[in-house]
Amino acid sequence: MKQSMHIGIEYKGNQGNAIIDAGERASRPEHLKRPHPGEVFKRRCMSKSPLKQTEIAQCLEISTKHLSRFVNGHSNLTIEFARKLEAVSGISAQAWMHYQVAYDLYRTANNKPSLKTIY
Repeated sequence: MKQSMHIGIEYKGNQGNAIIDAGERASRPEHLKRPHPGEVFKRRCMSKSPLKQTEIAQCLEISTKHLSRFVNGHSNLTIEFARKLEAVSGISAQAWMHYQVAYDLYRTANNKPSLKTIY
């Protein structure tokens, strides 16, 4: 696996040495599964709510079918829907969009085009 981080701190662990760049955040390797934002909503919010799925859909002002498709990973998050999730969960729309982008990048990790660099 190609390391995308480097700098002054060297860590010696069971998997070998890793050098972490202070200017960049260390992130999980791309091949590790990222959850769909619907899975996150189901686990972090719906499972802790006393409301039924139909009632949660009403709070979000969406159909029960749309909520079901979302929490089962069959529909993607839009900015408008992220704002609704923010309103009912207290988790920022930016965080919800981050989950969607991370999931999309994970899903397409094996489809990287082989293009010539421009610099």
